[in-house]
Amino acid sequence: MEDSKVKIILEAAKKRFAHYGLAKTAMNEIANDIGMSKASLYYYFKDKDQIFIAVVEQDINEFVKVIEEVVERPSKASFKLKKYITLKNNLLIKLINLAKVETFNAADVFNPVYDELKFNFFTKEKVLIQKIFGQGIEQKEFNKFPVEQYAELFLTVTGGLRTIALATPGVAQTQERVNEQTALFLDIFLKSIRP
Repeated sequence: MEDSKVKIILEAAKKRFAHYGLAKTAMNEIANDIGMSKASLYYYFKDKDQIFIAVVEQDINEFVKVIEEVVERPSKASFKLKKYITLKNNLLIKLINLAKVETFNAADVFNPVYDELKFNFFTKEKVLIQKIFGQGIEQKEFNKFPVEQYAELFLTVTGGLRTIALATPGVAQTQERVNEQTALFLDIFLKSIRP
C-alpha cells in the first residue's frame, strides 16, 4: 500500500514538475492532483525537494539500467563510451526540462540537498565507466591505464562540460552545446588511450 501511494505521488509530481517546473510547483498542488491532503503528503515526503529527488532517482535508475545493458553487450568499448555520452546528455536535457531550468544557477547545482543523490549517481557511473575501460583494455582496443583514476577524470570533465553548457540560454542551445563539447572531448580522450 505504501509503495503504491508513493508511486501515485511521484507520477503526479513528475507531471506537475514537467508542466510547471520545480520552482512553480507547490506541495498542496501535488496533494490536490491526487486527492490527498497536504498533511498526508508530508507523511511520505518532508518537502518538495525530497519529492523531486525521488522523481529524479527514477530517471537515474532507468539510465543506469540502460547503461548496464550497453556494457554487457558484445561491442567495442569506444562505442559503449559514445553511447554513454549520448544517453547521459539526453538524461541531462530530460532533467532540465523536468525542472524547467532555463539557465545555469549555481545555487541549484551546488544545493546540499542534492549532494547524496549526486554522490550516489557519480559512484554508479564510475563503476560502469571503469568496466567499459577494463573491457577496452582486455580487448586491446585501449592501452593499459589506471581505470579508476581515468574513470573519475572522464566523469569529472564530461560533468564539467555539461555544467558549463547550462550557462547557454535556452534548452535547444544547451543540448547542441552539450553534444558538441562532449563529442569533442570523447574524440580527444579516445585518441589518448588507443594504441
